Amino acid sequence: MVEFAFVLPIFLLLVMGILDFGFLFYNYISMENAARNAARVACVDYEDVAYDSQEGGQGKIIKRDLPLPSENATDKAAYSSATEGGVPYSDGEKEICVQVARSIQRTGIDKEGVIVTVEYTYDTSEPIVNEPTTWKIANRYNGDVKVTVQGDAHVLTPVLGVSADHMKKKLVSTSTFKVEKQPEETS
Repeated sequence: MVEFAFVLPIFLLLVMGILDFGFLFYNYISMENAARNAARVACVDYEDVAYDSQEGGQGKIIKRDLPLPSENATDKAAYSSATEGGVPYSDGEKEICVQVARSIQRTGIDKEGVIVTVEYTYDTSEPIVNEPTTWKIANRYNGDVKVTVQGDAHVLTPVLGVSADHMKKKLVSTSTFKVEKQPEETS
């Protein structure tokens, strides 16, 4: 009985640690999948994403943070009034956010705190044409798109919860794709 009393807390600590790490790993894989799905949409539908410009080392960087709405994040209509910095989400951004929301739908990730960051880099050797009213930027196919998904995942037991903020751990996943050149439209 005395040996059992000594071994039980260590055994429970091990079991709870395995449960927490397994659950966090599952959530991280889901977040990684969300970033990959969103990057795939962003690299194909690259012309229809809003932007703000920053100077980068290799070329221009276009970066935008997109918080998911708190309710019905998997429904594109939930983004009808969504804005970031006063600029409404474009159709491409709405589709990116829907992909992220669908990928993390059945996980322990807190949907209200998820932020999707979309960054484009492209070659500045050709002239850049910006059309802010239509969210179109020419020559994006000369670079990459990087999608970062960050959010908080709930922990199951106090083992990892001791070091967590309100029993949540921050998870971040990034996926980078080469932007695909769209075929020229013929009329």
